[in-house]
Amino acid sequence: MDVRIERWTRMEDFDSFFPMLKGMLEAIYGSAEKGLKIYQERYGAIDYYKHYKALPNSYLLVAKNEKGESVGFLYARRKKNHTYLYDIFVKPQYRKKGIAKKLIETLERLAGGPIRADAHEGALKAFQKMGFKVLKEYFEDGIRWFLIEKY
Repeated sequence: MDVRIERWTRMEDFDSFFPMLKGMLEAIYGSAEKGLKIYQERYGAIDYYKHYKALPNSYLLVAKNEKGESVGFLYARRKKNHTYLYDIFVKPQYRKKGIAKKLIETLERLAGGPIRADAHEGALKAFQKMGFKVLKEYFEDGIRWFLIEKY
């Protein structure tokens, strides 16, 4: 599949981005509404994405198909000694086509490694296939999470 990865320096199209964010939160929390509530109340994340402007150490990468439609995204920030991957999502009909791998490889090239993330149980196997290792496991909001890292 021919996919192009773009680095957005500002929120270019919230209307195409928001359904992906909702899909990611529904996959994690079982309900998009529950996920949106947690994400906004705890992190201010909906407003952050709506008004996104890149800092030199922040990376909003959007995967687009051959028609120019957004099919996945990744958001990360470079910290002192690692890059932290906050969010990653690929639309269900585009999964298992190497899009997440391409997003992460682009992030590695732009920001550098190692890459760390907190993955929910449903995403863990996909991360492990890409070379991530589990550092620790914990529970939050009734969800089993894994702190993972890729060197």
